[in-house]
Amino acid sequence: MPRNFDLLSACEAFVSVADRESFTAGAIGTGVTQSVASRRIAALEAHLGARLFERTSRRVALTAFGRSVLPGATRLVVAAQEFADDADHARALPITLAVPRHLSPAAAARLCAAAADRALSVELLEGAPRERAEWIGSGRAQLSLQHVEPERADWSTPLGVGFARGADSGDEPFYLAELRPRRGTPERRRLWLQPEDDVPNVRDRLERVRNGAGLATDHLRVATSLVTAVARAIGDGDLVLCTNAEAREADLAWHPLGDLALRRGYTLVHRDADLGARFVEATGGLLPDLLGTPGEPAEDER
Repeated sequence: MPRNFDLLSACEAFVSVADRESFTAGAIGTGVTQSVASRRIAALEAHLGARLFERTSRRVALTAFGRSVLPGATRLVVAAQEFADDADHARALPITLAVPRHLSPAAAARLCAAAADRALSVELLEGAPRERAEWIGSGRAQLSLQHVEPERADWSTPLGVGFARGADSGDEPFYLAELRPRRGTPERRRLWLQPEDDVPNVRDRLERVRNGAGLATDHLRVATSLVTAVARAIGDGDLVLCTNAEAREADLAWHPLGDLALRRGYTLVHRDADLGARFVEATGGLLPDLLGTPGEPAEDER
């Protein structure tokens, strides 16, 4: 058997010629020239050790051996086509990417469009960090942008506190001890965490600072959503743990934290390393915009 013998191509030529009873028409049916089809069938005959066709000047007829092996060759050709069809279908299936809530629709659309340019159909599934971890673990999502510690993050941005404008001004750091009620003011201001930051590496550190500052448990609360947390800041004069970009979008003043440096960090978790690499190659430049984690400014721009 020749080293470059292609059994599938030979069977395709054999089945096509047998169906049409013509080498010329059979070659056209497989998209090759008559000479190529003839060589492939000759190679198949040599491989099988018997002739497949009786060739005359008027017609092409199957030999008894050819009739016997034609069903098997047909099954091989059909199976190969079904395999190719399955592969095309699998490539066309959408990839589910678990992402944080409250994404910019424009940034999300740009990312999906960039993925589509690389033959990746992406569907976004929005959820809190705990939900995204469950989805990637169960297989509901193939990829997930997970909130992780800053040292593990590929994309990150500082967290600070957002205030209703007019309540405070300037960009000086905010210390949690400032949440203590002032003399003669019975109201209690709270710091609200949105679900995206209700993770141990953020919540636990804030709780330690809260306890060290002598604040009550109620001074640090978790809101049901970013919208709810911002509403508390606007309506009640409370504070929201957020990024500078989120504060700007909500028309809040923003201050860095003075007690500790907190960052919201993300990495891409995947169930298939090759798929993860293809996704990052296609969309990596757009992920900071999607996640609200722009690059750090240059030293002379700070």
